[in-house]
Amino acid sequence: MAIEKSKAEQYRDERKARIAEAAKKNAKDMQKKNATKKLAKRIISIVLVAAIALGAVALALNYYGVWDRTVNVGLAGDEKFSLAEYEYYYWSAYNDLLNKVSQGQMSGYDSSKSPDEQTAMAQDEQGNPITWVEYLREQALTSIMAQTAFVKEAEALGLTTLTAEEQKQIDDLIASWREQAESEQYKMTLNAYLRMNFGKYMNEKMLREIVKREIICQKYQEHMYNQVKDSYDPADIKAKYEKDKLSYDLVDFRMYEFAKTKLTAENGESNDALKKRQDEADAKTKKDAEAFLAAAKDEASFVAKAKELNKDKKDYDVDKETKLRSMLKADVSGTSKDMAEWLFAAGTKVGDVKMFEVKDANAYYVVLLTAKPRQIETVSVRHILFATTDMTTGAALSEAEIAQKKKDAEAALAKWKSGEKTEDSFAAIATELTEDTGSQSTGGLYENVLPGRMVKEFDEWIFDKARKEGDVAIVETEYGFHVMYFVKNDGMYYESKIKNTLVATDIEVELTKVVESGKYDTSFGPKRIEYAENKMNKHIADLIAKQSAQQSYSYM
Repeated sequence: MAIEKSKAEQYRDERKARIAEAAKKNAKDMQKKNATKKLAKRIISIVLVAAIALGAVALALNYYGVWDRTVNVGLAGDEKFSLAEYEYYYWSAYNDLLNKVSQGQMSGYDSSKSPDEQTAMAQDEQGNPITWVEYLREQALTSIMAQTAFVKEAEALGLTTLTAEEQKQIDDLIASWREQAESEQYKMTLNAYLRMNFGKYMNEKMLREIVKREIICQKYQEHMYNQVKDSYDPADIKAKYEKDKLSYDLVDFRMYEFAKTKLTAENGESNDALKKRQDEADAKTKKDAEAFLAAAKDEASFVAKAKELNKDKKDYDVDKETKLRSMLKADVSGTSKDMAEWLFAAGTKVGDVKMFEVKDANAYYVVLLTAKPRQIETVSVRHILFATTDMTTGAALSEAEIAQKKKDAEAALAKWKSGEKTEDSFAAIATELTEDTGSQSTGGLYENVLPGRMVKEFDEWIFDKARKEGDVAIVETEYGFHVMYFVKNDGMYYESKIKNTLVATDIEVELTKVVESGKYDTSFGPKRIEYAENKMNKHIADLIAKQSAQQSYSYM
């Protein structure tokens, strides 16, 4: 497929053509130099103009990174990597660091400063103090080494040819970048936008090559997965489960929340007066929870009391609001360890009710056990979502838009039925059409789904006792129209959970062996690496300054 060129690239191509034509003309003029001296001044002026033009080209090439883009700064094994590639992975490591900081997974980094402006230190894998620049260097070089290793191993297995679907993934990604670049917010060419996001030397061609290598890495890892996924003895998996049942068993229960209200001081109110009001409000919340507990003798009375308290709420769904099904002990412990211990205790019976105060949540929970810890069968399903709500705001679409979404779902199902009618063909359509970003990259696939984890209508369809492999249908939920494809029953939860854990561990071991084999170790020119890092850190500092200026302007 031909690569669409941005206007800036088209302009540069046209300019190169003009320069090449001018160069030919200059050469012919120079050949005439000795034939007539009358043209001397004109020839000299032409040469000077050409020199100036070529100088301007050199400046432009330098601005767009053409010279530096091809400069090799190191090796991963015997594979060279360029300044532009290093900057891409350095920038990726920087963005990953920012995400970890924002999610509370890392501390000590000040995101208002560039990496080279930091005084606090990071740590390497051995816990030794290193600068943040060194930390990002280590992350970037590790990524380069791992990608090179996996691509080379994939080459040896013949896995480097992309399918039409994989090539489309790259085209779609580039198209999304182009759309963002040309949006009202940026109004840029694609390459200008890529330089802003990935450093001075990035362009469409290089980004395509990097994404291609990342897809090849994924293919290699999928190959490794397929090599080991069926290599485990079911008896060994069962033995692991029997040894630690409470880590894999699940319970069903209902829970009703009584949240405490956080009061604020009224005008002129003292701290003592505020505390008194807060204590009274908390006492009332506790009294309401205790009244619910006293009324909830069994599941029927629990449900009745919940409905009574919400009789004025339109479309109150007691199952959706109170019924929590198929939860692991570890999941329940995330809310309350005491609640988890009680639900999984051998002495707790179905129908037992208890109240818990959870201080972290600032609430009381009344909990009723509806099913003892046990194993549950899981399923795998694919779907194509046509959303009837705005994916950003959650607001419902208009009636006309919803009607169109239904037609789109029907057309997608008809498209599948008119083709090969296989799981693979369904996955391809899902990748192309689904509006569920969480499953688009996997062809709409959700594996090892537990009961109660999906929206009600979706859940009821996939866990219908009559459901069989290859079943298709359109299911409407509050989120939209789902074109469904039932893949299979996966067996008991513990089987898939333990197996997936073993696979993940074994693959990690094998991939680590490849990376640490010594065949792909990185070596680099320190001055060239420092040159790249200085440019990237300046780029980061400039972006931070621009963002700060924009925020300051918005507050004026």
